[in-house]
Amino acid sequence: MAKELSALEQLKASRNPLRVIDDIYKEAKEGIPLKDEYIGLLKWYGMYPHVNSDGREDKKYFMKRIKLVDTKMNLAQLKVMAQIGLEYAQGLVDFTTRQNVQFHYIQIKDMPAIFELLQSVGLTSRMASGDGPRPIMTCPVSGIDEGEIYDVRELVKQVDTYFDKNDDRFCNFPRKYKIGISGCKCHCAAHEIQDVAFTGFKADNGEVLFDLTIGGGLSKSKQIATRASRYVKPEQVLDVAVACAEIFRDNGNRDNRNKARVRHLLNDWGIEKFVDEIEKVIGYKLQEGLVEPKIASFENRNHFGINKSKQKGYSYVGFATNSGRVPGTDFAKMYEICEKYNAEGLALTATQNFVVYGVKDEVVQALADEFIALGYPYQPTPFRARLQSCTGKEFCKFGITETKEFAKKVVVELENRFPEFIEDVTISFSGCGNGCSQPQISDIGFVGGMIRHEGERVEGYEVLLGGNLEGTSKSRLSRKIGVKVPATGVVDYVEKLINDYKADNLGQTRFKDYLAALEPVGAIEE
Repeated sequence: MAKELSALEQLKASRNPLRVIDDIYKEAKEGIPLKDEYIGLLKWYGMYPHVNSDGREDKKYFMKRIKLVDTKMNLAQLKVMAQIGLEYAQGLVDFTTRQNVQFHYIQIKDMPAIFELLQSVGLTSRMASGDGPRPIMTCPVSGIDEGEIYDVRELVKQVDTYFDKNDDRFCNFPRKYKIGISGCKCHCAAHEIQDVAFTGFKADNGEVLFDLTIGGGLSKSKQIATRASRYVKPEQVLDVAVACAEIFRDNGNRDNRNKARVRHLLNDWGIEKFVDEIEKVIGYKLQEGLVEPKIASFENRNHFGINKSKQKGYSYVGFATNSGRVPGTDFAKMYEICEKYNAEGLALTATQNFVVYGVKDEVVQALADEFIALGYPYQPTPFRARLQSCTGKEFCKFGITETKEFAKKVVVELENRFPEFIEDVTISFSGCGNGCSQPQISDIGFVGGMIRHEGERVEGYEVLLGGNLEGTSKSRLSRKIGVKVPATGVVDYVEKLINDYKADNLGQTRFKDYLAALEPVGAIEE
């Protein structure tokens, strides 16, 4: 007997979830309040209710994501985004690990004006979230970096446009569907944790192919993607991306949202059956791919510094934020600096950082210096370069601990305590077990919760160590080590890890390998 659909599945089946835009306009223009059951459908336009101090949803204010199709904002788009940040978001702007911009304090009454601003520069928040294809992960300097393997911008736009134009077929999946398409030489799009990913490489004969991986993902049911042992030609990427979407849409679990991702379907079927289904849908066999291409390690996946573009006479510059938060005034200043030096625009990375591209060589140092003065270095310390933070309890209903502003202070304190520390280290702060800031693949992951410390319940973090991405065969998920620290003790704990490594490195030559080699020190709860 078929299981009864959940209330959310029944609601999604009753009408196209994207039609919630009609309800947004009714509330904004006519004062007709959005039905409570439709609040969850606002995700299809990147909107999530804020939370009150008591943890309940505050349906007056919303967090709102904007979809960046190829991670980039040209000058006109950057100007509009800065305007939204200042006028409608109380100056609170975040860069996400999925290369989107996230605003806070958005109100439904302002949505028509925001929609109009976005539309005026070719941007949208449509399908920025919800149960369907999410914004595609890709390299922020695709088409720009002179050393890239393949310029995938057209492929990304083809796939995104196809889903967008056929939204009636692709707006109601069991859960979200995350794709990565990248020809980056350092594999910055993190293909190992995507539902479906296409990773460019050059074959021995010089032909560019894409290695197909399926079923990656984090959150609580975390796992590294599985190689399909198939290579995909550039002209086949759209076919395969759509086929995987249709397979997931039609076969994914709609009874239990905790078991409703592509990886769960893959685990039920096995990779051989999944590939067979892909080839049935597309109507042809894919090229066998027995060997995984060489993949860069996670710490090398960045585009920091001043770099030559493939366009003669131009450079791009990669800068670091602090925990992904960018004050609205800074966002506006970023536009002003880019306009002053006639840069082409700004692109977001998968580590909550950003790249300014299309900068003439003769002014690139002056532009970089102005960003440094604003607080965004292009030669960041290891602590700032790869520290990620989720939204935390400040705005997210799942958050148990405050993360953004806390993590920013941690970065500064670590920089002050270890000014000479130069080893690569990825640190992540998550406000709950869902791990949106990716502690599962970090060298040091802090997962928020309430802990017992000195006889009191306080905000604290469970420690995870040893995560890394380096292809499907060498990647490793971080592991619990039986340690929980109060928020007030986080910096001291990282200091102890560094000092212990200096005193006795367990035979390891790198800090990240030392962390991976550490043995658990206490009871581990699963």
